[in-house]
Amino acid sequence: MIWLQIMGVDETGLTGLTDDQRKRLKAAKHIITAERWRDALDQMGVHDGVEVWPSPFRDIYEKLEQWRGEPTVILATGDPLWYGAGSSIVSRFPIDEMRIEPAPSGFQMAASRMGWPMAKVVTLTLHGRPVEMIRRAVAPGARLLILADSAATPKQVADHLMDMGLGSAAMTAIAHIGGAAEARVDGDAKTWVNQPPEIADFHVLAVTCPDHIAGYLSALPGLPDDAYDHDGKLTKSDIRAITLARLQPVAGQLLWDLGCGSGAVGIEWIRAAAFARAVGVDSRKDRLAVAAANAKRLGTPEWQGVCSENMMALDGLNDPDAVFIGGGLSAALVEKVMARLRLSGRLVVNAVTLESEAVLLAMRQAHGGRLVRLAISHADQVGPYHGWRSAMPVTQWVWIKETKSG
Repeated sequence: MIWLQIMGVDETGLTGLTDDQRKRLKAAKHIITAERWRDALDQMGVHDGVEVWPSPFRDIYEKLEQWRGEPTVILATGDPLWYGAGSSIVSRFPIDEMRIEPAPSGFQMAASRMGWPMAKVVTLTLHGRPVEMIRRAVAPGARLLILADSAATPKQVADHLMDMGLGSAAMTAIAHIGGAAEARVDGDAKTWVNQPPEIADFHVLAVTCPDHIAGYLSALPGLPDDAYDHDGKLTKSDIRAITLARLQPVAGQLLWDLGCGSGAVGIEWIRAAAFARAVGVDSRKDRLAVAAANAKRLGTPEWQGVCSENMMALDGLNDPDAVFIGGGLSAALVEKVMARLRLSGRLVVNAVTLESEAVLLAMRQAHGGRLVRLAISHADQVGPYHGWRSAMPVTQWVWIKETKSG
């Protein structure tokens, strides 16, 4: 039975609703709406059962659970499933109990104003999210559409673009898009750092990245070592690229990075797949602080750090889709990780000492998997000539969970 209806509303307000939507709205026992639509509801003769969006937003789930089965309407902006309220509601209530009707999204209308094909645009929201997220979306020639958090968003974005050497990036802010009060301001990052535009809190920000970006860092794994601050505990670039390839980043999946050091593996896991999540565990607070700073600078502020010994941390973490052990290796740790891995989960362990290598040999004998030795050499100065300088070889064990039992 459908009891919950989520109706998208554009900038024209409730006048844009169909006659059928108006009829269902008037018949609802409970209505959740933005404050700006309260007067329009009064004019429609809808007075009872009307509430504004709860703060904090998470309180809405308890309300909906209490109202379950009773006619309820939520009025949301634009497309409720495109960074809107519906995105989280559908994960908590069955879709066959609700009806979702989108209005044109602000992203779609902004793309039409800019003349950008939607299929070639990167969309993201900074509403209630860290502005550092834009740093991993930046790419040569990229076109970004950003749902702003407030009137301060254009300057905040411009600050990060300038820090990345993108002062020439064109920026456009469009507010009240699709309505009578629509307003547009054009500029660039260099200008808006010092003279930000006057714009309404609710707006879409369009950013055109230059075709050439000096020092551009790809979303693919294997970033240069100097992209990270570290104290030497860093999986080096070439080994890191191979490691991430074996971990196989997948959209929305969770990685445990045990003995995370600089956080590089977890950071590149997040950069490589949309909505991917990573938790880094390390016993030193100073290392975790450096890793968190690396994560923000590289556009993954959602990276999480846990200060603990590996074994002690695992019980408090959600089951992972992939695990990398780069430090604190033991047979007991491996066994516990294997038991917690989800089906089809990937476990990758790197070892450089003979003692750690012995653990991997025992694990392979007991559980199978793939054992590889990785030897990397780099050309280096040898007097007036050049020669190969070898790094310490890395023994890597890769194991995939193919059955529910560890």
